[in-house]
Amino acid sequence: MSFNTDISSKLESSRNSLRKIARNDNTEFSKQSILNDMEKFVKMVNTMDETVLVPSRLMNLPQEGDDDPFSLFAMLNDLKTELLWAGDVEEQGDRARRVSDLSDTESDASSAAGDSGIEAEDERESAARAAASCRRHLRGLRHSLRQLTAAAAHLTRSYQEEVGAPV
Repeated sequence: MSFNTDISSKLESSRNSLRKIARNDNTEFSKQSILNDMEKFVKMVNTMDETVLVPSRLMNLPQEGDDDPFSLFAMLNDLKTELLWAGDVEEQGDRARRVSDLSDTESDASSAAGDSGIEAEDERESAARAAASCRRHLRGLRHSLRQLTAAAAHLTRSYQEEVGAPV
């Protein structure tokens, strides 16, 4: 019973942390935490939104690279929304079907394998591969979030310089 209580309290704590990020409460995370990078990204995009009062003026800014400033502004806002609210409902439905199909297949395979002990070793190897993959993806996500945060800061500064607002 306490195991379920522990899991429930940990899940609720995680939900509360993500809610604080969405509300921009002053929550502190380790500087190496993905949550810290998420929080910085969300705050910077919110600052960009508060600064860019007339998004159409972004069209007057010089284009750097492939993205024009207006498209960059829209993309950053879309990414923030997707990060906080999990994107499209149809996309979530497709993901849920794939996960449930995979779970059914895995459970059928494990029940067919019997109690030989081989599946436990395979599960450990699979879990180790999944953990390594997750760590690699988290590093990539951290790097991407830092780049996107810098892009939002740059766009904010460029807009302020264009409209003559204090930087």
